[in-house]
Order: sequence, then C-alpha cells, then structure tokens
Amino acid sequence: MTTPSPNAGAARASAPMTPERWRVIDAILRASLSCEPGQRDAFVAEACGDDEDLRREVASLLAVHDRVGDFLNRPAAEILARGIAPLSLTGRLATALAGRYQIEREVGRGGMATVHLARDLRHGRWVAIKVLREELAAAVGAERFLEEIRVTASLQHPHILPLFDSGSAEGLVWYVMPFVEGETLRSRLAREHRLPVDDALQLVREMADALEYAHRHGVVHRDVKPENVLLQSGHALVADFGIALALENAGGARITRTGITLGTPSYMAPEQAAGDRPIDARTDVYALGAVLHEMLAGESPSAAASHQMPRNGMHEPVIALATRRADVSPSLDAAVRRALAKEPDERFPSAAAFAAALAVPLRVGVPSRARMVSARAMLYAVGVMLAVGLLGGWELARSPFVERLPDAPPEVVRQPIDGNAEWSSASDDGTSLTVVDRTGRPLRTIVANRPWTPRFSPDGRQVAYGAFGSGRSTSDVWVTDPSAGTTRRLTDDDNDSNDPQWGAHGATVAYSVRAPDGKDLMVRPVGAGEPSLLAARAGTQFPSDWLRDGSALLVTEEAGSNQHDILVQPADGSPPWPYATTSADETAARVSPDERWVAYTSDESGRMEVYLDSYPHPTRRVAISRNGGAHPVWRGDGRELYYWNGGALVAVQLDAVGGKGAPVIGAQTVLFHARYYIGPNTMYDVSPDGERFVIIQSANPGS
Repeated sequence: MTTPSPNAGAARASAPMTPERWRVIDAILRASLSCEPGQRDAFVAEACGDDEDLRREVASLLAVHDRVGDFLNRPAAEILARGIAPLSLTGRLATALAGRYQIEREVGRGGMATVHLARDLRHGRWVAIKVLREELAAAVGAERFLEEIRVTASLQHPHILPLFDSGSAEGLVWYVMPFVEGETLRSRLAREHRLPVDDALQLVREMADALEYAHRHGVVHRDVKPENVLLQSGHALVADFGIALALENAGGARITRTGITLGTPSYMAPEQAAGDRPIDARTDVYALGAVLHEMLAGESPSAAASHQMPRNGMHEPVIALATRRADVSPSLDAAVRRALAKEPDERFPSAAAFAAALAVPLRVGVPSRARMVSARAMLYAVGVMLAVGLLGGWELARSPFVERLPDAPPEVVRQPIDGNAEWSSASDDGTSLTVVDRTGRPLRTIVANRPWTPRFSPDGRQVAYGAFGSGRSTSDVWVTDPSAGTTRRLTDDDNDSNDPQWGAHGATVAYSVRAPDGKDLMVRPVGAGEPSLLAARAGTQFPSDWLRDGSALLVTEEAGSNQHDILVQPADGSPPWPYATTSADETAARVSPDERWVAYTSDESGRMEVYLDSYPHPTRRVAISRNGGAHPVWRGDGRELYYWNGGALVAVQLDAVGGKGAPVIGAQTVLFHARYYIGPNTMYDVSPDGERFVIIQSANPGS
C-alpha cells in the first residue's frame, strides 16, 4: 500500500469532518474494499483525485481495516466519524430533496439502486426516486454520471418509462421517474410462473418497439430483464433506459474494480458477459429473447440449460420451447432460438426484425384474440368509400384505383386504448382521420368529413388534408394541430381543393383545384396571402411531393385509362419534364430528404410494387418491395422508408441512400395493420421523426 506523503496538504488545514464528507469517505472506503487488494491504491487515487485530505482519510481507514478487520458495521465507525451518526438513507434523501420532493418510504432495493416512493411537490404527482448505491456513485462520480444520463432523458416513447429529473446532494446521486401503479414483469412471473402465449407476445412486441426506438437514437439498454419491465394496465413500460450505459461511460474500469457487474448474468449476451466485443442493438435482442423464453418456459435460457450462467459465452444449446409446452409453435420456437444465438451476426439484426418474426401465425389450432376482417369485407368498404367520394365531386380518375395486394397479412381491427383516441364515424362516408404511433395505437382522431391525402408539416406539428365542410359539395384544404386540438380552413371557395403538399419550411402549401377541363396546381401561403397558379393542364393532376429545396414539385398526372405518369413541375411555373412516363401505371412519388432518390409505386411487373430510382435522372432503379407494395413515404432522415402491403405498414431500413452506390436495403419490418386502401395518391403520412402516422381509415369495416 502506498503511504501518502507526510507533507501532502501541509500548506492548508484539513477539511472539517461533516456528515456529508464522512459519507463520501465511507462510500470510497467501501468501494475500495470491494477491489482486489492490489488494485485498491489505484482506485483510491483515482476516486479522490486532487483531494489529498480525502485520500489520507481513506488510506488511514484502510490501514485500520488491515489491522482489525471489518469495522464498518461496528460502533467504532461512529468514533472514527468523530461522533457524527449518519442518518438513514431515507432520512438523508428527505433532507437532500426537502422542498422539492416529499419522501414517503423505501419501496425496493436492487443491485445498483434503492427505490423510494415520493411526492413531486411542484407538479402534485407521485414519483419513484432511485438512489445509486454509494460505492457505485463514488466510483463513477456524480457529475459524470448525471452528464451521461441526460442523453436518455430525451427518450419519449409509449413503452419507455421516462426520466423526469436527476441530481446529487448530501453525497447521494438520484434520478426520478414516474411511479407506476402495477407490478413488474418479475412479480407477475413469480406469481404465474409462465404466461399465456398471447400475453407474452404482446409484451415482448411492446418491449421490442421501445428498444427499436432507443436504438435508433443511439441508446442500447444493456440490462433488459423482467425487473426492468413495469406492467401498467396490461402494457409494458421498459425502465432504466441508458442507466447501465451511463454508468459504464462515467465509471469505466473503476466500476469493474468495485466488483459490481453492469447487466444481469441470466440475460447477458455472450459478448457482454465476456466484455471482449462491442455491444450494440443485437445485445439487447439477446436479452429480449431471454425474457421471452422465461415468459414462455418459466425460467431463463441459462437456467433451463444448466441452472448456472456459462462463462465466456460457452452456452449450452437452448432447450426447444416447442418441447416444453404444446401451444408454442415451431415458428415461435425458431424466432426465440435465433434471438438467443451465441454469435451476434446470427441473431436478428434489430429489435424490430425480432418483433416482425413474431408477427406470423404462432399458435397451432388457437385463433387470435384480435378481430379479423376478410379481404372481401375490406374491399367492399373501400368500394363504398370511393363511390361516395366520386359522387360527391372527386374527379381523381375514371377507374376505381383499388387493388388488394396479393399475399398480404389479414386485417386487424385495433380498438382504442386511451381517452384521446376514438374510432368514430366523424365522416359521412364512414372514414376517419387518425394519428397513430408505430404500433398502430391510436393517439388522436381528427374530425373531418370525407378526408383525403393527409400530410404532416415539416416540423411534424400540424396536418394538412382535404375535406368537405358542413353543407358543402366540394372540398377544401384544412390544417389541424392535433396536440392543440385546433383546426382551420385554408381554402374557402367552391373550387374543390384537395391533395395538399407542404413547402419545405412549412410556410406554403401546394394543392390541386378542379378546373373545367382538369385540375390546376395552386400554391398559397399558410398564413395571410393569396394563392397563385403554378400549372394548368387538361386532365387530372395532383402534387405528390415538394423537393426539399423548394425548386420543384413532383406531380402525378393522368395519362390514360388506369395509367398515370410522374412529372417534375418547376416552381417557377415553367413546363414540366417527365420523370417516369412509361406504359405502366406510376404514382405516389416521394423524394428522399437529400433529393438524390425518388420512391414511387409502379405496376410494371404486373402488380403494384415500390421502387427507388435516382434523381433527377431515373437510371438506377432498385426494387424495394418483393411481394406487392404501394405508397412509399420517407422518414425525415432518409434512413427508413415505409410502404403498404395490403393492410400491413412495412418499415424498410436503408443505408447509404444518396451515396455513390445503390442504396443498401436492410431489414423490412411490419409495424402494424390498419384498414388502408390504395389510390393514385398517398392516403397517409409519417412525422419527420418516424414516430407517428396519420392515416385515413374506415370506421365501419363490416364483418
């Protein structure tokens, strides 16, 4: 052991021994005692930094420990603390947070933190406050931990427990989350042992959606386990997102020297347990597979194999779930086994891909509890909608434009789960304009009569769409702020205005207007100002998408019976030039955010498919869909593209879009199912962050 220099700190008086300083000394001392003897000096030097007095106090206590053994839990500790008796953790927390939070009681303890129930005095709500173990806080440092945890505070997702607050005081490091009425998944497993297959799949899909969202924002959870999954009204909330990452980034090797392990062995992927390879989304996929295995089998994969955690990633083969319970199908068994593959490259590449593998029929001889709607019933509902629209003045074309894409999954009727969403027949043709999340969960219903072509504003706050006002026989363009609940009419005349497209900065909207011999393209300010004519041509035409620089508008134009072309209309009003003008029906063009690619729908193969092609010269076409697809829409960063296959909304991961090479097409994931119908223009849109979708759906699907 290195002895501090006797002259160290001689030029200044020793720091007074206060309760807070004793707690710092005590925390460092306990953490150092968790290290191997040969590593203690280095740990103490790093933990104390430039505070020589602190280092000398800890060193002297270590010397006492070496002479007399463990004294920290004896009355002598109070003597060494110079007569100062430390408060209980609950008392110290109450003192530290007085005036902000009223601490009620301790409600739980874990490997890294103690949980207290408290009242948020400012907001009048119950919260859970987690306090890091003191040796852990001493090892990582309060400021470094709190700086790291701020990265996760921005995560906002329906299945992620948010972070409200964090801080340090009185030697304690804490963070605040909502207090959830309910139980943890661990509690339910302890009570029921195994869950029904439907329940397990619902929970794991919700967890996968939360993980996928976090991964896209650069956060890997690293400690997915039943204890970190809260159950609220039957739905999953994943807690402690990014805490393990924050601890690792802040503490590094110092945490290892305390003997504390980040992660839980039963759910750790081999590369995480060994610590010899980078950790990424596939590490969380492994843990998610382990949790699903436990929900179905009643025990973790490692317990099922050997009842102890194998070391160095040398896992025993996962015991087949299909041999343990009859209602687990081979496809579900295969999905779990792939998620639990020893090598990351052999697992699903993302949480979304894992969830997609669980979306196929999973139980033999057991019907789904969701209400299923036949393809014939859906087509009937679509036909009624289109008939009403055409009779009311829609002149989009002379053909029905409705195609049921082959081999599509069945439709699932989803019921609302909160008070803000209603599947109401607000429209007289039985349609509704609904904002949903990435799971298809309704968030808002926008009341509109016979709505058409909704589009999010560039900032994602507003939705523009065409709809009929009360007593009107023609449509106007409307703008709604779903969060504020406000709606205003952007056009107010008898010209049958529709098909709005936002300008690049949200200041203008382009739209189509019925003319005597076709449709005109108009542009008008969203605020005060008069509309201006962009283009007037015979036949039906309507805008599909603005280029991001505002220089041109992609336009779909009728080119004959059941056929459309894609044109590029310059914003200066000069004549358009053709982009896709073949004998096929080509519609619904959307330009990538970097303006190097255009995604569109074409039936050149004999059925509708989604393609990418280079812009401005379409010479490098790439097929996106393989089994039917229509109406592509880009996420704001260009890394994800969406399209419809029948009633399924599919998300496609894209890499290198806009680079010199062709786009790299990644995993394709079914996000959710909805009653969606196919026309020449896109009847849904996605918010710039890819977290919300606005969709026109039928509220009366039939049976």
